[in-house]
This record gives sequence, structure tokens and C-alpha cells, in this order.
Amino acid sequence: MIDNIHKWLVLRLTLLWLVLSLMVGSIVQYLGHTSLDNHVVNMAQTETSHYTADFDAYLKSPSPQALAVFNQAIQSLIEKDNLIVVEFYGADSKKVTEAVKSSAEEIEKRLPKHGDEFSNASGIICEKLTLGQDIFMQVFVPILDSAGDKQGYLEGIYHAPGDIVARNKNEILLALALVVVIIFVITLALYPLIIRLNHKLLNYSHILALTNIGVLKVLGSAIAKLDSDTNIHNFRVALYSFRIGEKLHLSHTAMQGLIKGAFLHDVGKIAITDAILLKPDKLTYEEFETMKTHVSHGKEILCSYDWLKDANDVVCYHHEKFNGSGYLSGLKGEDIPLNARIFAVVDVFDALTSRRPYKEPFSLETSMGIIRKDRCKHFDPKIADLFLEHAEALYAEICSENEPLLHSKLEECIKICF
Repeated sequence: MIDNIHKWLVLRLTLLWLVLSLMVGSIVQYLGHTSLDNHVVNMAQTETSHYTADFDAYLKSPSPQALAVFNQAIQSLIEKDNLIVVEFYGADSKKVTEAVKSSAEEIEKRLPKHGDEFSNASGIICEKLTLGQDIFMQVFVPILDSAGDKQGYLEGIYHAPGDIVARNKNEILLALALVVVIIFVITLALYPLIIRLNHKLLNYSHILALTNIGVLKVLGSAIAKLDSDTNIHNFRVALYSFRIGEKLHLSHTAMQGLIKGAFLHDVGKIAITDAILLKPDKLTYEEFETMKTHVSHGKEILCSYDWLKDANDVVCYHHEKFNGSGYLSGLKGEDIPLNARIFAVVDVFDALTSRRPYKEPFSLETSMGIIRKDRCKHFDPKIADLFLEHAEALYAEICSENEPLLHSKLEECIKICF
């Protein structure tokens, strides 16, 4: 589980808020600009329609006098509206006349020029132009007769009113701010909900973990009783392992695998006959070869359950030796998994200090002497030295305690790791 759910959640909700704000904000901005463009197009089309009637009348009866009257009319119109340039063309695409707003002559010179790309168009066309903060619309309007034939056309440059553009920008900014605030409020509302759901998940996970551990302890204890007169061996080696893991500052994940492995280290012995497991005398070569197969049997048992796979290091490699003379894989040195190197020391120490069908318990001094003698051979010297440094205190805490007290201590360790 995540150690600091609050920090993790705040970071991700903040990231979610920023991403959603950018995405939705971009959509709002796009829709706002589209709305502005459509509004300007409608206004441009409306204002150019004022000119089409006069131009249509001129085309029906063209003359110098009519053109002079028309020029006067369009110049008067253009000074009053938002068009800055209007050009009129006949059916042959030749310019008839034009009008330029006196106050916009300099602006008109700075706008991009156009050719005759619209001359063959049959419908109204509008193209957006920008100059700094100003928005312009290039408008093409065909002049059709009653039969639908094109008599001419006009092209105009429409300057969008500044107040309308400013109002639209303010509306877009307001909409963006509103979107950001709404998403923030929704994200903020998700925080306690997710925390609550996480607490429920943690509780369910803890219950499940305790259930799994309960099954683990029952199974481990059942296996321990196959070659021992008590299941307390598993409690002791699990506690020894936990204490050494603490000294080595193992992560909770590594400690979980170590504790599981401690309970199930001999699970493969379920496949070994009692005649070999409980034999009070030294095993023959053939019997010992059979005994060694409990490692491979254990591996086969664990591989069918994902929750137990992290116990694999201990189950499969706790009989490896630091000098490479162990079984089954013959691993050497730090090629042996750390959890297996830890468990190898505590398992042998507990076997030495415990009563077994084939031996009486050795004293603390004798057991420590054997561990010390086999450092660099059987045991990782660093782990052996660390264990020997604390062996007396660990022996006093664990070895002589009864099963209920050891069980209680182990429960506290399990609460820390699971």
C-alpha cells in the first residue's frame, strides 16, 4: 500500500485538475472564438447587404451619372458602418468602383491583399483576418439577377467592433475561470470520498491479509509437526527473522516475504515420508537425497498461489550455503537471495537450540560457536556477525518463551509489515 496516501492523492488530484482545466478550457476557448467568428460573419453579411441593392440597381442601368450617384451613396454608407473597404466588380470580374473609409486608409494598406480567387464563387464567402488585436472579415457577396445569373459581386473588409470583441473575450475569460473553479470544486469533493474508500479498502485488505496469514500459520504449524514435537519452531524462526530484518532495515515488502517464507520454509516436507522425517538416526545417502527434494516440492506448492510467491526466496534457497556447497541450486555468495541468507542463519540457530527427535538442545554458547565457525562457509559473514552480535538478547527474548507469548509478539510484527 502507498505509505502516504494523502500526499499521493493530493499530487494526482492536482494533476487531474490541471489536465482537465487545460482540456475543458481549450474547448471553451475554441467555442468562444467560434461564437465570436460566427457573430462577426453575421454582422458583416448584414452590413454588406446594404450595398448590394444599390449596386444591383446600378448594374441594371449603368452610366457615368449613375456611377457618380452610386459612389456618393457607398462613400456615405461606409463612413457610418464597420466596413473599411468595399470593392465592386462586374460580371467580367473587372472592378467597377470602390469605397475606402477615410479613417481606415492606413489600416487597409497593412491588410493582406487578395486576388481574384473569389470571382467564380456562387455563394457568400467570409474569411477571417487579424491585425494585432483587431479582427477583420473579408466578405465576398455575389450579385444575382432574378434568373440566378451572376451580374457581378462585391468584396469588402469588415472591421469587428472593438466593444464586441472585448465583451466576447471577457465572456471567454469568465467561462474559463468558471470551468477551472468548477473542476477544482469537483476535484476537492473527490478527495474525502477517495480517502474514505481507501480506508475501506485498507480495512478489507487488512482483513484479507490476516485471513491469509491465519491460513499460513495453520499450514506452517502443520508442516512443523511432521518432524518436531511442537509447532513453536515456526513462531521462533519468524521472530528471529523479523528482528534481523529490522536490523538490516528491510522494506515492508521484503519483510512480508521473509515472514511468509519463515512459516512455509519446510512446506515441501509434506511430500516426504515419516520414516525419513522422524528417523532418529543419521540418514543414509539415498534418504538424504530424498529429503533434499522437499525444496523442489515446496517450490511447486508455492507457484500455484500468487500471494505466496514472495516466500519463494526462503523456501527454495534456505539450504544454499555461502560457499556454494548447498542444495538444490548450488548458489554462492550474494547470488543467494538476501531473505534466504537471513533465514539460513536463524533456522540453523533454532535447530541447534531446540529439542528434536534425533538430538537434545545445544547451549547458547555451543550454538553461537557453530554459527561463528560456519561464517563464510554456510552463512553470509555479515549476517552471521550481525546475528551473533544480538544472539544473546534474541535467545533470551524468544527461545525460552512459551507459544502463546511468542504468538502475541509475532502478531505485533505482522501488524507492522502487513
